[in-house]
Amino acid sequence: MMAKMDNPQGPEHGGGFRNIVDFLFVPHTARNRALDVSAVPPANAPGTVHTQSLRRWLAQIVVLVLALALITGMATAAAVRVRRKEQDGPIDWQVRPLAIAHRGDDSAPENSLHAITNAGANGADYAEIDVRLDADGTPVVFHDRSTGRLAADGRNVSVGILSTRELQHLTMRQNGEDFHVPTLEQAVMAAQHVNDHLGLLLDMKTGSVHAPKLTRAISRVIERNNFSDRAMFMSTNDDAVEFMRKLHPGWTVGKCVSPAGHPEVGWPRGVSFVVMRGNRLDQAVLDRANRSNIPVYAGVSGDYNEGRRCLKLGADGVLGASAKSVRRLARRFAFTVRQGRPGDMAASRASDGPHDGAIARLQRNRPMAGH
Repeated sequence: MMAKMDNPQGPEHGGGFRNIVDFLFVPHTARNRALDVSAVPPANAPGTVHTQSLRRWLAQIVVLVLALALITGMATAAAVRVRRKEQDGPIDWQVRPLAIAHRGDDSAPENSLHAITNAGANGADYAEIDVRLDADGTPVVFHDRSTGRLAADGRNVSVGILSTRELQHLTMRQNGEDFHVPTLEQAVMAAQHVNDHLGLLLDMKTGSVHAPKLTRAISRVIERNNFSDRAMFMSTNDDAVEFMRKLHPGWTVGKCVSPAGHPEVGWPRGVSFVVMRGNRLDQAVLDRANRSNIPVYAGVSGDYNEGRRCLKLGADGVLGASAKSVRRLARRFAFTVRQGRPGDMAASRASDGPHDGAIARLQRNRPMAGH
């Protein structure tokens, strides 16, 4: 109900909304006849006609503006009520495992800017990249300790003794494509440029001696570019993991727990996730993940049958060479969550989807994307 508006002119002229209606819809001549003639100045007063006309037009403009504002307010309130009504209904969300492109997409040289942008363009959630320090203390994106495997001229030099300028002037080559070693800053900018959601999973390549320096250098780049909400961090080195966790307790920091071969895997404490080779992943590992409520991502390289097996067991994501392949695989294991009332959630999954225990963990650990 509309509130009553006081009438400053007295009850005989009506008030509030009635005045607005009168000004808008009562004929001009009728309004003139209704004017109190005692208030009209003498006809011979200078400028009388012009002043009356100007005042009348100004009054009509003010009233028109007020009427439009009132109508707009009523329409906005109605729209808000409609949106609220729509939000009160059931909402469908899709939850699926993470699709992570290992060293970027394999359509380009590993860890190159081209591989990062292709990972985003081909649908990966994250591009996994390797980060280490050069001689200047700059974090650069390169997997090996030395340049020999990828250097176009075969020059084999430790990355740690090359300055940033020297390293970026070396030509690297893989699968017939030349590239230059990017800095972490360039990698972050590439991810930001390709779309608004591609993340980076940073594998911190370091020993314990240089772990504090590397984690601080990485932190500066991430903070400078406001990228922490799109980054995850991991390492096989416990000190690097611990230093990053202490520097940024709110960041997503995990552990790579399965080196080559079959040594005993030590289960980490206090981490946000675990990455391990797919061929090491079994039901015992996933049961332990369920008890600890820790996501587990399986590294499968190009073996997507292995990836399918891991997701069937209940892995929370896969790292594979092809962004398109891991994206397609993750979609096969997506399921829909319908939320009617708060706390009332039910999941419906595809026939190829994970078992109920994995679904429960995915609902806890995976952000729900789209509806």
